[in-house]
Amino acid sequence: MFGLTVSDPNCAADRAGIAELLHSLDLPLAGFSREDSAFFSGLTRAAFLRQASVAVLLGQPLPSEALLNHLSSPDPLPANVLRKYLFLRWSLMPYIRPGRAVIPAENGFLWGDALLVLPVSEEDVVDAALPAGVWTELNGTIHTKRLRGLRGYNEMPVLVRENTLLPISMNGQSLTQTSEDDADRLTLHWFQPKGSAECVLADGICYHVQEKGGQIDIRTNTTKPFHLIVHRDGIETLIR
Repeated sequence: MFGLTVSDPNCAADRAGIAELLHSLDLPLAGFSREDSAFFSGLTRAAFLRQASVAVLLGQPLPSEALLNHLSSPDPLPANVLRKYLFLRWSLMPYIRPGRAVIPAENGFLWGDALLVLPVSEEDVVDAALPAGVWTELNGTIHTKRLRGLRGYNEMPVLVRENTLLPISMNGQSLTQTSEDDADRLTLHWFQPKGSAECVLADGICYHVQEKGGQIDIRTNTTKPFHLIVHRDGIETLIR
């Protein structure tokens, strides 16, 4: 099930309280886990959100005590940050579902062979050498060799390797109304194209794109509607 995973609370009352709180904030609950959380009690809000951003994106459990503490406050910021990264994880499900491995990289991690995630440090800084090639943030910013700069906990860089055909689900109005169908309302994003690229979803649906003579040919084994956006040198072009 899609949603937040919470480290197993000590009593049933905590479970009920967490479920009710998340429902009131339009944050779906995936369930409770006995897996140890990487968090500890007493985190400041900023430290909690820095670490929670990574955990939510990866689908790792959040600590029940810290979750109740920060989401129970009248400040909407913690829920908004968690909601942002839940939306991002859901939108990336077509890429994630085939079982992409997470591999440590300098000050971050590679997700499969196409995504690079760089968590924000305690000093609100991102500083990491990038693998060879051109990398494009999901916000369109292009980077090579190194990414260095100040970032907030809601600005964690997620970068895409050049010539990647990345399938992204289109976000709905509510996280609780998302579809389990990877090809439902799908948009393909081709980043810094180099000739041809393809992607295959978990259910076997395949998309292949090729550029030749200034024209882009698209082949697929599905009749479901989809869009294609090409990202080239900071410019986005809607192909279909």
